[in-house]
Amino acid sequence: MKLFARAKPVQAPERRGGPRTRVDCMANLLMPSGDRPGRLFDISASGARLATQVPPAAGCAGILDWSIHEAYCRVTWSKPGMCGIEFDKPLSPEALKETIEKAPAGSRALPAGHANDAGTDSQDRKDGSPPTRLPC
Repeated sequence: MKLFARAKPVQAPERRGGPRTRVDCMANLLMPSGDRPGRLFDISASGARLATQVPPAAGCAGILDWSIHEAYCRVTWSKPGMCGIEFDKPLSPEALKETIEKAPAGSRALPAGHANDAGTDSQDRKDGSPPTRLPC
């Protein structure tokens, strides 16, 4: 027996119920303590990640409302700017597919000073307004 032998690292089991897909969609977490508007960052049949200015604490329950869909859920983790959400029941394949198709994440934003193909960067606009986003 080796008293000071290094132990092999144990890999934590995967907690997600399914693969996540990046999306970009307006969403609202409805809770008794107040609504939390934000954007869906990614989604799967079992849960989602919500980017929001004031994320609720882990353990809070509510209804995630996006596009024409909604789901009862619970916040599983929270950190500044975002939180992880687990749905009470898995999303239907139709709702998941529709959300992914109507709200693709697209490419990441370019740093300031770089030109983009469409020329619709907020710096290029005369009124300084952000680019128009289509609702998902």
